[in-house]
Amino acid sequence: MSIILVTEEAIPPVYRFSLTESLAKELARRGIDVYLVCRRGDGEFRHAGIHYEPVDIKGWSLFDLRKRAEANLRLLFKVIRLLRTKDIKLVYGWWPILFFARISGSPVVADMPEFIDVMYRSFNKPLSTFVSPFLRLFQKTVARMSRAVITESDIARAVWASRGIDYSRTYAIPYGVDVDFFISALPDRDFRKRYGIDETQKVIMYHGDIGIDDGVDLLIKATEGIGAKVVVIGDGDPKYMRYLRSLSHPDVIFTGWVPYRMIPGILKTADIYVAPFRSSLYTNSTCPLKIMEALAAGLPLVVSELHAISRYLRNGEDSLFFKPSDTPDLRKKIGLLLSDETMRKIFSTNSIETARKYFDHKIRINEEADLLIGYL
Repeated sequence: MSIILVTEEAIPPVYRFSLTESLAKELARRGIDVYLVCRRGDGEFRHAGIHYEPVDIKGWSLFDLRKRAEANLRLLFKVIRLLRTKDIKLVYGWWPILFFARISGSPVVADMPEFIDVMYRSFNKPLSTFVSPFLRLFQKTVARMSRAVITESDIARAVWASRGIDYSRTYAIPYGVDVDFFISALPDRDFRKRYGIDETQKVIMYHGDIGIDDGVDLLIKATEGIGAKVVVIGDGDPKYMRYLRSLSHPDVIFTGWVPYRMIPGILKTADIYVAPFRSSLYTNSTCPLKIMEALAAGLPLVVSELHAISRYLRNGEDSLFFKPSDTPDLRKKIGLLLSDETMRKIFSTNSIETARKYFDHKIRINEEADLLIGYL
C-alpha cells in the first residue's frame, strides 16, 4: 500500500520540528510505502521504506506569499507526477495541494490545524477583507472532498461541523514535539554572552512565528521597566515586525530565526516563558508548538487562558493563566512568577510532566498512523 505525505515543511528540519517526517518513519515501520513530498531541508534524508521527493526553494520565507506560491506549485507538480506514475492509495498532509490531488482522482485526508481565513488576517496579509472569504471557501471545499479532516481541538471540529462537514469525519489530535530532544539538551551557555545578557539578569522568552494574534506587542508593553530582559526569537511579516520594534523598550532583544537544533539549549537559558496570545478562532482552536516546546524544556509559563491549550495546562501548577489582551494582568502574572523562585522550580518540574503526558510527538504520530491506515 502506498501513500503520499505532502508538506510545506523542510525535511530534514531547519527552523522547526517536522511531525511529517516522524509520521513517514512510523508508517514505513508499519510496512506502508511512503512518498514524502516536501521542501528540501538541511542535509540529505534517507530512510528505509520512504521515497524522498523534495523540491528546492531558494530564499524560502513563511511570510513571502510569492515564495509560498512557488513552493506549493512545485509540490503540486510533484504530487500529480506521482499520482500518474505510481499506484497511490491515499494522499495526506498540506491541505491546499489536496484539492488538486482529489480532482486527479486520489482519495485524500486533510491536515487542517488552523482556519486559513483567520490565519491570513492574523499575519497581516494584503487585502485580507477580500481574500479571507475566498480562502475560507477554498478550505471548506477541500474539507468536503476529504475522507477525513484532522484538527487539533474539539472547538475546531465543532466549527467544521457548523460549516457543513460531517462531524464523524473530523478528528482532534493535538500536535506534538520531540520531548526527549528538549529534556536532554544542555543550556546554551554562550547565548547570553552573544546578546550581552548578564548571568544575574532574569530572562523572559518567546519564540516562533509572530503574527498579530501571537500578542508579542502585549508582551512588550507589559514588560517595560519590569527588571528583566525580553528575548523574542523568530520572525513575522516585515511591516508588523517594524511596528513591534517601534514599541520596544531597551530590554527587548529580537534575534530573528535560529536553527531548530539550537532552540532547546536557548530556551533553557530563560527564567520564564510567556505565550501572550490574543483570543481568536485561531488561538482558541490550536495547541501551539511553541508552548509544547517551552514545556518540554522545563520552563515555567505565563500563558493566555484559551480554549484548546487550557485543557492540558494546569493553572498554578505548570503555568499562570492571564486574561487574553489584558496587559495589566499579564504584567502582574509575569512579575509574580519572576519574583518567586520556589514557584518557578515547581512549575519547571510540572512542565516536563505535562509535556510527556500530552505532547510527546509519539502520541500524535501513533494516532495519526492508525487513522490513515484505516483509510487505506
